Amino acid sequence: MTRIEFERDVFSSHGWTLLVDGTAQSHVDAEDPGRLFFEYVRRIGHVIDAMATPGAPLRALHLGGGALTIPRYVAATRPGSAQLVVELDAELLDLVLERLPAPAGVETRIADAAHAVPALREAGAGFDLVVLDLYSRLDPPAFVADVAFQRELLALLDPADGPPLLIANVADAAGLGRLREQARAIARARPGTELLVAGDAGVLAGAEEGNAVLVAGPAGIPPLVAERLALHGPHPASVLERDRLDAVLFGAC
Repeated sequence: MTRIEFERDVFSSHGWTLLVDGTAQSHVDAEDPGRLFFEYVRRIGHVIDAMATPGAPLRALHLGGGALTIPRYVAATRPGSAQLVVELDAELLDLVLERLPAPAGVETRIADAAHAVPALREAGAGFDLVVLDLYSRLDPPAFVADVAFQRELLALLDPADGPPLLIANVADAAGLGRLREQARAIARARPGTELLVAGDAGVLAGAEEGNAVLVAGPAGIPPLVAERLALHGPHPASVLERDRLDAVLFGAC
């Protein structure tokens, strides 16, 4: 049986950490959703800040809900955004929404992302932003590294209002095996998609375990994304793109 807990933030009287079976999964500042605590979540926030027009609403799809940290951030920094959160664990989502209700413009749906993504594509849905953060404890479902799933996912990105982006949180062991699998799946799903990876320098060197943020843009990635990630960290930060990224992720192919 899954143990779901909320723990008060020792740094803030209105911050909460969501723990699943004793592992910290999400952090939310209830009064300031623009405050992102986890390092990889802050990097995701930087990418969102640097895409499209600052402050402009986005159509966003979030695969994996957690405590809705990123949907809350988007709602706070880009008012009027229309967001859909797909979460498999109904009990988890119910407890999160009971403690911290969803902001305006955020719809939640209980579903398996493996089935929800093709259904959304068949329904003609289009998004400016897709955030992929699917984990059961420390492991992602196998389908996130499947070429067919990534092809369906990329098909949801609609370039109508500027270059749309897919952002994936990749929690990896030393050696970057999981990151390589997911990046290669995206590259094979839609050749020509631009890729960028950001993370702690030790993680992206393959020396340490940790989280990397993988960004994919079928219509390109705005230059401000790499600039903001490099400038704002969290440091020590590393940003891999173009030839340097190819050498790290695809050199062994």
